[in-house]
Amino acid sequence: MKHSPELTDIVMSFDELVTICGQEPQWLLALIEENIIEYDVPESKQFTGYQLTTVRRASRLSRDFEASVPAIGLILELLDEVEQLRQFKRQWDMQTPIIEVDIDHLK
Repeated sequence: MKHSPELTDIVMSFDELVTICGQEPQWLLALIEENIIEYDVPESKQFTGYQLTTVRRASRLSRDFEASVPAIGLILELLDEVEQLRQFKRQWDMQTPIIEVDIDHLK
């Protein structure tokens, strides 16, 4: 998933992210350890709207499917891959010319 500018404008601390997502800090740390949430400057412990979006998706997967953290990582990776393939297909469909054949001339 690409980082959009509007999702990187938001900056929050670890504690704020925990509060917003409604999960335990250990769960959020597990997402970080599994590289489900990546952030550019770990020392600053600042998170953006992009990470918030990822945490919310992960939280829904955990709640709805009782998925473990490693399973959440795999599911999110596969969902991103499906979206990339859909984008590729849309681009392909737009670039593929339509060829019309007059069957009467083939006889």
